[in-house]
Amino acid sequence: MEPIRVFEYEKLHIGGQFTEDHLDSLAKYNEEHGGAYFKLGYKSVQFQQYVGVIQVGDLTIEILPKVGKTASTKEEKAKWQKILLDMLQQCNWMTVHANEKAPLQFKHNSILEAYLELFVRECEYLLQLGLIKKYRQNEGNKNALKGKLIFGKNIQHNIVHQERFYTRHQVYDRNNIYNQILFKALNTIPSITSNPLLNDRLYSLLFSFPDLDNIHVTPSTFSNLVFDRKTSAYEEAISIAAMILLNYRPDIQNGQNNVLAILFDMNDLWEEYVYRQLLRFCQPPMQIIPQEYKKVWQKKTDKNHIVFKGVKPDIVLERGDKTLIIDTKWKLPDDNIPSDADLKQMFMYNEYWDNANAILFYPKDSGETNIDSGIFVAGGRVTQLEDNPRHKCGVLMASVLSNVANENEPILDLEFGRKIFEKLEEIELI
Repeated sequence: MEPIRVFEYEKLHIGGQFTEDHLDSLAKYNEEHGGAYFKLGYKSVQFQQYVGVIQVGDLTIEILPKVGKTASTKEEKAKWQKILLDMLQQCNWMTVHANEKAPLQFKHNSILEAYLELFVRECEYLLQLGLIKKYRQNEGNKNALKGKLIFGKNIQHNIVHQERFYTRHQVYDRNNIYNQILFKALNTIPSITSNPLLNDRLYSLLFSFPDLDNIHVTPSTFSNLVFDRKTSAYEEAISIAAMILLNYRPDIQNGQNNVLAILFDMNDLWEEYVYRQLLRFCQPPMQIIPQEYKKVWQKKTDKNHIVFKGVKPDIVLERGDKTLIIDTKWKLPDDNIPSDADLKQMFMYNEYWDNANAILFYPKDSGETNIDSGIFVAGGRVTQLEDNPRHKCGVLMASVLSNVANENEPILDLEFGRKIFEKLEEIELI
């Protein structure tokens, strides 16, 4: 079944592939996650700032970046699906192993299938390396005395079977948490996709895996994992397994509308993408400094505790004694004019970072990177002239697409970061 493709903040109404049962399943899933991902309306669902993929039973819904909202044809929407996949890979949010130069082995109908193939590929790689073994404690009835005899349980279980021994001893095998997580995720995939190419590889993998315990996973299962020299090869496979297992909601009632959502906040993705592209082209004496939190407000509570509120900009550039604050905004400003809230935010950044200059960084659908520089006027607070402002705030708009991209094969602009630095040089903000 072809996926349904929508954009951020778009509404999807019941009709065609999208049925009332699908809507009910989404409603239950959203309720379990605090209503974060979408809003429910009359026979409809409205998506929010999250992009990615939702699988409901046999129906796949892809939420694409809204900067491409003018796209109307199936081909244009497919273009923005590829752009989203490429951005996720550039930000390492879609992990690929060291052999990542090899292309994915088939064209995916959905983002979800791309993630599932990456997971299957990682598991194949680990199986080829050899699944790790670890020591674990094994407790139970044995026909020979091995390890430590547990007297209480031995009496309880073997009062009439004195030829047996209830013992606790160490076992060195593959039945450990790392392999158990992969095995559980692999067993979950058949209920998510019916893609024959994926399933062929999947069942071959399952046949090659040893018999492992079926564990219950929670967020703490993954947060408690420690990766060392022996288990470091598992990191990428485990990260995708976490996406699958922690975001999977089985349909207990009839098993037909299981829900799996792999979603990303587009604001966070845009910030991460801009940061990584700038980092590629940042040359001394220019440097990107770590995000710094500065306190701007405090209050003493009744219990004599002090509560602080502060600010932390997205990206800070420094060159000598000059500082530039870059705040990424995944939205399209009206007439290229920032909103009041955005300007107030940037003014505060500039004041707390010693009269720094600021840039509001917005996306655009296509075309050349452009920048407009504005100043914060004095008003009645500070005496200053327009040609000698205390600090400035520019508006930068850039497309992630290369100018050589065509409609069928959109290409991310590999010179994205360099072009941004050139524009900043032009208007001498840093």
